[in-house]
Amino acid sequence: MNTSELVEYQQKVEAYIKEHKMTDLFENLTRLLVLSKPQDPMTFLIDVLENRRMQRLILVTGVVATTRQEIVISLANLFNYKVITVEDHFKSHWVNDDQVNEFIHSELKKTEKHFRGIVISGYPNNIKQAYYLQSLGIIQERFFYLESDIDFCRQYYEQISQTQEEVTKALTRDRLNKKDLEYIYGSYMDIFNTSKRTKEDIIENIKQIIRLRDRKFPPLRFPRVAIIRPPGLKERANQLAQIFSKRYGLVQLITFDIIQTQIQNKGALGPLIYNTLQNEEEIPNDIMNSIIYTEVLSTEARTKGWVLEGFPKNEAQLKFLEAQHVNLFVVLNEDEDVLINKSKQLKIDPLTKIKYEKVPLNNKPLLDRLSNFQIHNEQLLKSRITKYQTFVKLIEQKFGERVQVFKLEKDSTENIIRVTDVFLNNPKIYN
Repeated sequence: MNTSELVEYQQKVEAYIKEHKMTDLFENLTRLLVLSKPQDPMTFLIDVLENRRMQRLILVTGVVATTRQEIVISLANLFNYKVITVEDHFKSHWVNDDQVNEFIHSELKKTEKHFRGIVISGYPNNIKQAYYLQSLGIIQERFFYLESDIDFCRQYYEQISQTQEEVTKALTRDRLNKKDLEYIYGSYMDIFNTSKRTKEDIIENIKQIIRLRDRKFPPLRFPRVAIIRPPGLKERANQLAQIFSKRYGLVQLITFDIIQTQIQNKGALGPLIYNTLQNEEEIPNDIMNSIIYTEVLSTEARTKGWVLEGFPKNEAQLKFLEAQHVNLFVVLNEDEDVLINKSKQLKIDPLTKIKYEKVPLNNKPLLDRLSNFQIHNEQLLKSRITKYQTFVKLIEQKFGERVQVFKLEKDSTENIIRVTDVFLNNPKIYN
């Protein structure tokens, strides 16, 4: 086989693996072979795949044991999963990694097969434990990592440690362990911050992921997705952008964050954008188009694809974005009365003029400043909503089947992801 034939052959193999959504599976099987070095590789792989079909394995770990247990129990009750908890077994004494690994291995071997799956709480916590689990020839279905803000972690360790040196070592250990786990588990690992999201929200999100048997399959190509949302209501759109980014490996472009970066960098555009927002005016189209153009043309965005939230907002911006060949528009809309009611519930920071749907409980100075957003002119609010809904119709007319419209309140995240999966794996949208 000459060089050109070899290149063509490799391309066909890669295309086939991507088409059948087996990229992550092949990577993990290869890693298991290298770690285990079985005498009979074929029998080893057959056993791995057969065990994987029989019973699912979910890993849930992180630094907050109490919250983690509540989440694990909720998942186990819902799906009829067996729970293995490291803390319950070793709560009375300190143990090393070898003891923990031995315990996990023993529990996995004796777990009854009538359970649909197993949830291990509090394991693996570090690279040694992770490598050991893989060396057993076990492939996990998902890995959920629960973290907390550093201030919360520091307070926790101060309660159980004797010195500040011990606290610093614990925080450093957690940071390095998390980095190692991200390296090992890659696209199998979902991270939830318990300081920024409620326990109920995290449980619901994990339930949706498990129900969908989400394996973060890559789409056929590297798509470009735009999420369109009603004015001032960015919470749900941000959540979807984060999910799409992690699920498909896309570069996440949040318009609000991009604008704030421009202001903080104090470049030529910063003061102009800041003054415009302070006056509650719209940033000029030519400036917004220029900023977004720079983002979507970055090397990473062009090679990985992107998900853009909060843009475009009008016909001129839509015309600009059309030239960037958007594959899918995810549009969030609702009835007028629902949008008016949600707008009335917004909080505003009088210092920055930034509006919030959810109160940031972890930021006390901001929390103290927030006040109810005053609707001084309800007719003007209705006019903005009518303008938005007219804009949605324009997008539908212009892009047809590339537009998927969802109800902001009624459509579940699970349903939106399901529709998006089917859509992004349709070759027609990339023509």
